[in-house]
Amino acid sequence: MRGRLLLVRDGLEGAAPWIAQLLIAADLNVLTVSRAALADQAPADAVLIRIRDRNPVSTCWQLHREGHRSVVAISPAASSQECIRLLNAGADYYLDAWLPAAELVARIRVVLRFANWLDRRTVPLATSPSAETVTGPAA
Repeated sequence: MRGRLLLVRDGLEGAAPWIAQLLIAADLNVLTVSRAALADQAPADAVLIRIRDRNPVSTCWQLHREGHRSVVAISPAASSQECIRLLNAGADYYLDAWLPAAELVARIRVVLRFANWLDRRTVPLATSPSAETVTGPAA
């Protein structure tokens, strides 16, 4: 499983190089980008990002609309309140940037496993056998 990861370095200046090095050493496919360059990237299995916006819901949903499978909120100073706020806002997962190395890699692999599982179970409407008759749930 070598899903594609995007690590957004903005707000994680001290942690981003360390996280990228760990993930690369674990044979994971990670690209480090700036927040400004994120919109130019092809959709990834997971975006690892520090979300400091006043409206984190908008940030999370924008990333999903751009085609990114999972949004992983990362904090260099994790707190329970921030975790709850970001998960409720639409982040799929929350990580402390300074977790022990093996735990951080294991948690990222969980996110990738879940993305892989979703990919295998998701059939785009355009390829479904009855695409022209799909209208939504029965009333």
